[in-house]
Amino acid sequence: MSRIVATGSYLPEKILTNKELIERTGIDSSDEWITQRTGIHQRHFALGHETVSDLAIQAAKDLLKQMDAEIVQEIQLILVATMSSRLPTPSVASQVQRGLGIEQALAFDISGACSGFIMALEVAEKLTREQSSGYTLMIGAEKMSEILNFEDRGTSILFGDGAGAVLIKHDGEGLKNYQSELISLPDPKDSIHVPAEENPKGQMSMDGREVFNFVLRQVIPSLSNFIQDYAKDFDYLISHQANYRFIEILAKKLKVSLDKIPANIDKMANTSAGSIPILLDQMVKEERIFLNSTQEVVLVGYGAGLAWGQIRLTI
Repeated sequence: MSRIVATGSYLPEKILTNKELIERTGIDSSDEWITQRTGIHQRHFALGHETVSDLAIQAAKDLLKQMDAEIVQEIQLILVATMSSRLPTPSVASQVQRGLGIEQALAFDISGACSGFIMALEVAEKLTREQSSGYTLMIGAEKMSEILNFEDRGTSILFGDGAGAVLIKHDGEGLKNYQSELISLPDPKDSIHVPAEENPKGQMSMDGREVFNFVLRQVIPSLSNFIQDYAKDFDYLISHQANYRFIEILAKKLKVSLDKIPANIDKMANTSAGSIPILLDQMVKEERIFLNSTQEVVLVGYGAGLAWGQIRLTI
């Protein structure tokens, strides 16, 4: 079976606590208010000159330093999930290819916001299921700080920057015990919206109540059914890190221990497409996930679209 053989991540050096964010932006909030409503204590912000591709390349390099040097030229597919790149073309994936010196590969981006990494994994699985050799590099990378409206405390407190990467080795079969369900619904209200045509700064707007209701009414029941059908005995549920309240609700609704739904939103905030691979890499580095094809995990991402997806696999 094909399998995930390595993970990596990159978090910008600059860290802003809630207090520092308030002092820097002047938003009407407090550390206590942010913590109680989101679980967030701090976030990483990229420097002005750092681009989404810079973050993605650093995450890939963190992954590749664990591998033999020649493997980089065996990467045949590069997928980058992102919603925050300012450059329409070339794709971030193509910039990653150039940055890593990969001579030949198929490289493209997926714009799925907070569901982006789930979409990337689904595309990778379907495109490479019968690939008998080589590797696929998948990255979720975001510079959310560049598209935030810091006059809007409802969104500006929630997000951070960072990138996570995953490397799949192919052997002619798909990922072990892979099962997926991905869904998009019409969103006439544009609950999560970056109106670049109307606003050259491309600042994001979000209707937090609509998103909360979407998660409560659509995502959680769908995930519950998926787990009942395909993953009753999972080891970990690796969820998009949108708000710690969602993590607590997931645990309650699914009737599972919080120990099985890891979270790092307190230190990372919401890194959109980066959140799942960043958390996965953290768990690998902490030796909670071993990448030895013995642990069953469920991944769930949800957000703009409105879209969500859930994947079960043995990792």
